[in-house]
Amino acid sequence: MLNEVFSDYFANKDNFLTRIDARIKMIFVFGAIITTLFSRTPHLPVIIAFLSLVFLIIVRISPKIILFRLLAPLTIAIVILLIQVFFYGITPLFKLTLFGFHLVGYKEGLFHGLLIMGKVTGCISLIIFLSMTTPVNTLLRAASWFRISKTWIEIATITYRYVFVLIEDAITIRDAQKVRLGYSNLSRSVRSLAELTGSVFIRAYDQSISTYEAMQLRGYLGTSKVSFEEGFKLKDGLHLIIFSIILSLLVTLNLYWR
Repeated sequence: MLNEVFSDYFANKDNFLTRIDARIKMIFVFGAIITTLFSRTPHLPVIIAFLSLVFLIIVRISPKIILFRLLAPLTIAIVILLIQVFFYGITPLFKLTLFGFHLVGYKEGLFHGLLIMGKVTGCISLIIFLSMTTPVNTLLRAASWFRISKTWIEIATITYRYVFVLIEDAITIRDAQKVRLGYSNLSRSVRSLAELTGSVFIRAYDQSISTYEAMQLRGYLGTSKVSFEEGFKLKDGLHLIIFSIILSLLVTLNLYWR
């Protein structure tokens, strides 16, 4: 499950989205994110999120996996929405009594919270669309074509490689704790979680030293060669035109809804 959600499992499949040049998809996603961030109503971000999810479902990616990826940012967005509703605005919309506290929801806060929630959902959906249709190594090579810092690309490559190693270590430690009833009650669960977190940090530090020493033994000089040497093809021009039309329509809608 974790490999399907966080790895290149779907990005390495053959479909019409994975066959599109990574540079074109990056340009489209960047433009769509900028359009989403400058939106003044939640309508456009919702449309962008909907289109991103529809495209992923068309290439047979399970909605359950997509929602699992959206779960963490959506949780944060909902918390922001609640904070905005009860602490921002001057026009009372409703009143709520909870555990002896009287809370007032404001109209302006609701609109502002929905706008923020929509922007978060729209931007995250675009990132998920890009990551689930383009392998990470291809994305990083495309980033080098855009003259992104080689140091940043190298750090991203190593981080992506070893994050799964740390996840496997964490799963192994958690399973060992479960066998020893480490999560049988609340106090043991808190202690086990603290030990798990500390162990993962120690493993990460040890792994960083081992990796650096291994790279030095293999002649690492501080930089690695990453390049995107493939030229644009005729079909890439067609894809660029299609994405440009979609992005132009989104910008037009954004201007219309102001």
